[in-house]
Amino acid sequence: MRVPGGVLALFAAICIICTTCGCLGASSHPSGGGITPVDLPESPEACTLAGALAELDLLGAEGGLNVTGTSVHQVLGTGVSLDGRATSWALGLEDGDEVRWLTFGTLGWKEITLRAPLSTEEVNITGVLSPEELLRDQEGVLRPVMTSLNADTVDISLAEGVYTVTVRSDAGMETFVFRADTGEVIV
Repeated sequence: MRVPGGVLALFAAICIICTTCGCLGASSHPSGGGITPVDLPESPEACTLAGALAELDLLGAEGGLNVTGTSVHQVLGTGVSLDGRATSWALGLEDGDEVRWLTFGTLGWKEITLRAPLSTEEVNITGVLSPEELLRDQEGVLRPVMTSLNADTVDISLAEGVYTVTVRSDAGMETFVFRADTGEVIV
């Protein structure tokens, strides 16, 4: 059977009109565009050291990383804002005669292999200022340097009873040292 050309053209025109009007299942977009938005995962939120340690406790209670019997000898924070939230934390632990390194970031806590020495002195997390307390108390010292170097975050290290805070950017770098228990500047 042969279909005349006018009938095919009419059928094609009806299909086009129905598609543009939404009659044939074309979805309408609230943005008015024809591209469907893709929801990308949100970038992970930065976390305080206390929050990261709470996650480690929870992980241990669920049978994950076992840190029972270990002692903290070093704490490192990377990408730390002045409210004490870091993009990642690392703990240098002593487990008997063994050195263990744990990192906390977008994927949670992970044990990593790192051949880096630990300081000999144990860090008493409850006996020192938290990173957020130190950074809040020293904002007047740190903020001007961060502004002059055009830096949004700092790196922080806690070992041997002192915090070392480093402000770095493409414009330069400056390091400050503070007593971990009082926050007093060490010259």
